[in-house]
Amino acid sequence: MKMYLYAMEMEFQEMAVIAAKYVNTTDKHIFLTGRAGTGKTTFLRHIVNNTYKNTIIAAPTGIAAINAGGVTLHSLLQLPFGIFIPENIPLADSNSPINTPQTLFRERKMNSTKRKLLQELELLIIDEVSMLRADLLDCMDHILRNLRRNSSPFGGVQILFIGDLLQLPPVVKEADRQWLNPYYKSVYFFNARALQQTPPIQVELQKIYRQSDQDFIDLLNRLRHNEQTNADIRLLNEYHQPQHEIENKSGYIYLTTHNYKADQINQNRLKALEGEIFSFDAEISVDFPENMYPTEKQLNLKVDTQVMFIKNDPTGEGRFFNGKIGKVSSLSDKNIVVKCDKNHEITVDKYTWENIRYTLNKSTNEIEEKHLGSFVQYPIKLAWAVTIHKSQGLTFEKAVLDLEGTFAPGQLYVALSRLTSLNGLILASHLPSVPPEIDDALISFSKSFQEEDFLTSELDKHRREFLMKFTTHTFRFDRLATQLTYHLRGFNKAENRSIKQQYLDWTKEFHNSFKNLNEVGYKFINQVEIIVREEDYISILHNRMAKASAYFVPILTELKDEILQHKNKIKDKKKVKGYIKELEEIEALIIHYIKQIIKLDLLVQSAKENKILTKTALQQSSFYQSLKSTVSQKKDKTPTSVVSFDMYKQGKSIAEIAKERGFVESTILGHLCQFIEQGEIDATKIISADKIDMISKAYAAGHEKSSEIKAVMGDEYSYAEIKVALAHIKSLKPA
Repeated sequence: MKMYLYAMEMEFQEMAVIAAKYVNTTDKHIFLTGRAGTGKTTFLRHIVNNTYKNTIIAAPTGIAAINAGGVTLHSLLQLPFGIFIPENIPLADSNSPINTPQTLFRERKMNSTKRKLLQELELLIIDEVSMLRADLLDCMDHILRNLRRNSSPFGGVQILFIGDLLQLPPVVKEADRQWLNPYYKSVYFFNARALQQTPPIQVELQKIYRQSDQDFIDLLNRLRHNEQTNADIRLLNEYHQPQHEIENKSGYIYLTTHNYKADQINQNRLKALEGEIFSFDAEISVDFPENMYPTEKQLNLKVDTQVMFIKNDPTGEGRFFNGKIGKVSSLSDKNIVVKCDKNHEITVDKYTWENIRYTLNKSTNEIEEKHLGSFVQYPIKLAWAVTIHKSQGLTFEKAVLDLEGTFAPGQLYVALSRLTSLNGLILASHLPSVPPEIDDALISFSKSFQEEDFLTSELDKHRREFLMKFTTHTFRFDRLATQLTYHLRGFNKAENRSIKQQYLDWTKEFHNSFKNLNEVGYKFINQVEIIVREEDYISILHNRMAKASAYFVPILTELKDEILQHKNKIKDKKKVKGYIKELEEIEALIIHYIKQIIKLDLLVQSAKENKILTKTALQQSSFYQSLKSTVSQKKDKTPTSVVSFDMYKQGKSIAEIAKERGFVESTILGHLCQFIEQGEIDATKIISADKIDMISKAYAAGHEKSSEIKAVMGDEYSYAEIKVALAHIKSLKPA
């Protein structure tokens, strides 16, 4: 199988490149993991910035969501609090914190805006998946299947799981564990029932960017898999130092297991410093919940305070990184300078953390980020001490590890893997000869990752399956058919009781036009089912998709424009608000299908060229540009048909108007038809008088609908030409 050319190959290790191909050319779920420092966060950012799929980032906790640049899973899917049992069991108390498939939707109603957003979702990225419990993932599965009306796992949404399960486990209360044990082998996400049907592709990043000492890397790897030797423990214990020798160590950060101990150390060390204390308050705007604060609301500092940067340098100059330790060298009310090395001073600028919500653009059906609030503060914090849990994702050159007392499996690995080498390690207490054991199920799962050759060989098979599914969902038009049927059934009142009833004939004709389109769509699906079995299926499919796009897109665009023109005609009438809303829902679905056809066409074209379709390439397509143009026109309140008419009056051809506005020519013809009907444009300037005459004869013979005329006249006459001729015929009728 040919390998795709991909810009990532110059930047990332091969396993990351393979993972990106699975994300962008298949619908397989992917679990991307790797030891600390292998580039998981960099991979996440790359996917978000480049994938053509409608994507949302989420995480199990508020802090993790803010750091990932996304939202919490609970807010995205309105997950219930408490545990979820994947079977309908009797519950004695209706207020029980236990949820089942039966109780899940009893008091949980998702508004139409959120439903539409999640219906357009294609890729859900879950960061810090080590904290996600199996039962919550099954709960997500039930919610997505229900609201997307799709029985596939997660309602057909592809999920990219990112995290290191061998770091810190999900938190489960003992009482909850008793309830979950009969249904789950372990509480880790991979034991969710939804993933037993569709197990994820498992990709492990291997190359370490944080450490370069191979002996240290090998030791960390043994700790990660609970395979450490007595020699490993003896080696680490050689780095133990007595407490009195540790206290005055400069440039070291103290890693401990408990929040109270870290806070106590930081406050005591700050208090012990001489000099004036300066306080810097965070600027919090609009909506930014306290439980999502990424750092202290009030930062208290003195000169010589040991601090740690909690973000990478946003300038790209690499002056500091997340976890870089330094000392405050000078302070004023509006200025903080930190010295990290002997002669390296950094003037610290404030950083803005965003609290976002995902919204659906009504014009483009694209998922976008909406700013809810911000938290502005200097990206540093007191750094004499920090908990191991909060150290995840950070990099230290020097650290004191205090693991005295009980600590969870994986904490030793997490703490040690923050360091760039053993040269910067000090142990505050000796390690036990046998650290807490890691769950057998977790070790077994972590060893089940596929090799690079296997993942590469399976990729083409999964791509074929994805293209077939994509084609089926795109050309079946099920959602549109359901919406049109629902709309048509609403015409059940007398005209004097409903204004909507006056437009029954228009609706029936519109509905009939779609029926023919649906039939052709099913034929195309059957063709593709045969094509994807061929060895050279991409070349054949590329040719067929180009023809399908050329056929379906203009017709759907005309249907969209018919709705737009119809809305413009009736918008000033009374009591049509509900009717117009129904029309807009149909219009949005038509836009959805046009987008999917264009996306599929570009996806196949990219595959033929051994490339990956990117967000940029998709947004540069003519249809997406036309949607942007439509949004711009809505803002200036000028009807889109009037804009086209004004350009036509300026002497521009239909082709020129279409190119300038980012529309197909049939759309511009549709805009001009209403002015032909009003007698302001001569139809013979657009199509020949002979064609108008032939179409007029067919109309006079009783073929009044465009679909009927098309069937009689054949392929020599386009739908656009028929619409022009019908507009001309209407212009001749007495008012």
